[in-house]
Amino acid sequence: MKVDFRHILYIEARKNYTRLVLEERPTALVLVTLKQWEKLLPRDLFCRVHRGYIVSIDKILSFDNKYVYLPGEKITIGEQYRNALPDVVTILANEPSRESVRSVHKDVLSELEV
Repeated sequence: MKVDFRHILYIEARKNYTRLVLEERPTALVLVTLKQWEKLLPRDLFCRVHRGYIVSIDKILSFDNKYVYLPGEKITIGEQYRNALPDVVTILANEPSRESVRSVHKDVLSELEV
């Protein structure tokens, strides 16, 4: 079975097996551990968020201190993995300060003027 990394939503541990949850396709049970997946998967595309889960970073809709929200799924973030996502995902503030808004607009304007 060939699987394109872009179609993986998340991978769930099932003892020595893992369950691949794919977008718009049936799930697959494979004889590969999460540790083995961690070595195989590109670190810039996937993140381990729990002892039993690796998620696709591109598929994350949002996350908080307790959960990662994927399309149709809510996955618990394990205590020891709390800092994993903030380390690999750029977080934009909801309400930027006026100073940062000014600098963003200045950059945009200077690019447009060129």
